[in-house]
Amino acid sequence: MSRSILRLLIPSLTAVLSAAVPGQRWLDHFNQDLLPYWNVPAAWGTPRGDFPTFRCNDGSLFSAASPCPELGDAPGWIKANLGIEFTRMKSRQTYLYGVAYHLTGDPAMLALARDGVRFIRERALEKETGSAVSWWEEGRPGPAVLERTSQDLAYAQLGLAMYWYLTRDPEVLEDILRLKAHIFERYWSAEWGMLRWAAAGPAEETSRQELVAQLDQVNAYMLLLAPLLPEPHRKAWIADLAKLAHVMVDKYFEPGRHLFWGTLHEPRRLGSRHTDFGHTAKALWMIGRIGLLAGDKDLQAFARRESEQVLRMAKLPDGTWGSRLRRDGEVETSKEWWIYAELDQLAETLALADRSWAGPLDATAAFWLEKMVDHRGHEVWGWVGPKGEAPEGAPKIHMWKNGYHSAEHALVGYLTSSFLEGKASRVFFALPGGRGEARPYIFEGRAVSRRTSALPGFPGLAKVEASFKAIR
Repeated sequence: MSRSILRLLIPSLTAVLSAAVPGQRWLDHFNQDLLPYWNVPAAWGTPRGDFPTFRCNDGSLFSAASPCPELGDAPGWIKANLGIEFTRMKSRQTYLYGVAYHLTGDPAMLALARDGVRFIRERALEKETGSAVSWWEEGRPGPAVLERTSQDLAYAQLGLAMYWYLTRDPEVLEDILRLKAHIFERYWSAEWGMLRWAAAGPAEETSRQELVAQLDQVNAYMLLLAPLLPEPHRKAWIADLAKLAHVMVDKYFEPGRHLFWGTLHEPRRLGSRHTDFGHTAKALWMIGRIGLLAGDKDLQAFARRESEQVLRMAKLPDGTWGSRLRRDGEVETSKEWWIYAELDQLAETLALADRSWAGPLDATAAFWLEKMVDHRGHEVWGWVGPKGEAPEGAPKIHMWKNGYHSAEHALVGYLTSSFLEGKASRVFFALPGGRGEARPYIFEGRAVSRRTSALPGFPGLAKVEASFKAIR
């Protein structure tokens, strides 16, 4: 190679290598922007682990007698649920505390995750049915066992899965396996060749064919745990993951639009339920990971090709992400927090193999860190306008939004950005006797260093600090 060509290449290579936000910035974001909202008594529940579904934007508890304006004047779909406590949200908050321990090694965060797991196992899981309660209204659990949605059952697993990933607690795994078996035995439709939304109840519920009935089994618990499971569960779960991946591709994907339809029981059109860049990005991210785990090169190639397509569609001229294609075919330029996070995570994962995808992450991360974060009250807004304008009085936490997506976004940002910088990422586990496989979340990688130390308050477990420099 001539010196003149080399001189031209060096600046461009430097730009690509330095494009991503540093890993330390994502750690700072988690510790300074997100965690302060969750590491306060109002968030811990009474008893601890019974994490509240609704909290005000300043972090205080919701009071029906004197509601904060953002909840008292919330849209009808939120106000109708203000008296209900949801297992899925307690599970999502349990996941957040698991991420907090994973990133910081703080035993207090692992204790909060344990509290959440204890509550779910004791109050939500039903050993006699194998199911999990979806919600409580005035202390009464509901709905009937087979009327619970497969999506709610998947998210009941989320906090349990993160805790088992960190600790390998055998009793928690037993409950996870029982609930997973219930889902696949009672919700699988041989007629449809996919998981149902509901297995009993009104026809308008049992006839629903939903992408998330398949997808959320993958992202909530199966993909994280499958590589670590003992046999024969590992092989069986990987086979189920591959089956779900092919269901999503074969039944829900629209090649001409490079999108997944959110539902099949409703008219297939842009703007329909769950037909957006978020569900498409999440599905492609999961399918690519499944392809790698299962050694399925066709799934890997599909995910890589279509991921590039959806990221190009979603990318706006100002470098930020749009949310969906509107019915007129134009990109919606406002931002929804979880969709934005999923697009970032997909691009970050592509960048592990193709560093050109690190370039766009500078602009997308800058917008997130500057505009999506509530710099006064902590956490992130659920929705902002095209330029980052947060809606006045909008609730920040409710029955579909808490710290799950923002925590995962920070974790994946930290892992991938550290790799792109050429630096090691450090994460913490709590393993029996300090022994057990350590993996960098849903990625593959080998620890370049591993250090074990005492973990007070967790008999039989040791803190394991593992550093990963190469992930894929």
